[in-house]
Amino acid sequence: MNFLAVSDAGATLLRRIAHLAERHPQIALRRLQALEAQRRAAADIAAALDALYARFYLLEHRGRALELQAPLRAALVEAAGLALQAARINEALGRLAYQQGEYAEAAERWSRAIALSQQTGDVWLSVAARIGMGQIHYAMGAWERGREAHREAADLLGPLQDSYLAAKLALNIGVGYFETQRMDDAERYFSHGLAAARSGKHREYEAEAHWHLARAALARGRLEWATTDCRIALNIAGKLGHSWLESVASQTWTEIALARGDMAGAILSSQHSLALARRIHSRPQEGQAHLQLARMLERQGELAAALSHLWQHLALRNELDRLGASPEPGRLGEKTQAIAG
Repeated sequence: MNFLAVSDAGATLLRRIAHLAERHPQIALRRLQALEAQRRAAADIAAALDALYARFYLLEHRGRALELQAPLRAALVEAAGLALQAARINEALGRLAYQQGEYAEAAERWSRAIALSQQTGDVWLSVAARIGMGQIHYAMGAWERGREAHREAADLLGPLQDSYLAAKLALNIGVGYFETQRMDDAERYFSHGLAAARSGKHREYEAEAHWHLARAALARGRLEWATTDCRIALNIAGKLGHSWLESVASQTWTEIALARGDMAGAILSSQHSLALARRIHSRPQEGQAHLQLARMLERQGELAAALSHLWQHLALRNELDRLGASPEPGRLGEKTQAIAG
């Protein structure tokens, strides 16, 4: 949680709580919530919003950030006149919008975070928001614009020596290469992301790196490697309670099961992915799970059930279109599976 290493009020205490969170996340969450209430009572809104932002990151690392959507929206009003805190709240809301497939709102929030971070000189936030903007371009099929955003993030990141952002950026760059069939480059960046995640003990990104490596191995026909990496990703995601990651990794496990000829296992995995995506309101992943199920059930001859899932997939695709997430032409709404954050 190096984003707390700033000189504003309360930073020392927040860093102490961040250190506690490495071993006792639930205790840290309670202390952050108490700190937020205490600083509000003292009319120290900046420190209260910093505690809220720190709590958001702790929850995001465990796939639970959506719990804070309402408080973060309310915090936007409180942050008026507080450029640093407004930048942080916009960056957080951009992540939540992206998770739910609300790409137009995510782009707006991250653009605002970039502008505010430039005012305050907060390089960490500027990098994080630019990584997000690259994800938006990837989701829309604008690969070169996404790479440009990530190059800008990499240029800014260099002096920071931040393993969290290094892992996030490497995995996102890898996704851009994977989706444009540059597999050697993709695997190299996924491996860089894994190394950065391990060095900083960022378990959620360690899991995501294994998931992406599983996808790359599967694309190359290396079924055993794909199985090993995907199993590791699912294991870590389950331990963290990270529903988004477990949902997307379950979709990859479905593809692995199909490659092994295990239709029953594939259907169960896809159903599990769908249940998780619904729990966290992730429209892109819910739609993809419906599409997987429609295709498999059609092959099984269960045409009525297949049609039901197909209609739900199309309804979600239309909803994503209204939210500014038009699919790349010719891909029937199959969205890029970029990382969560």
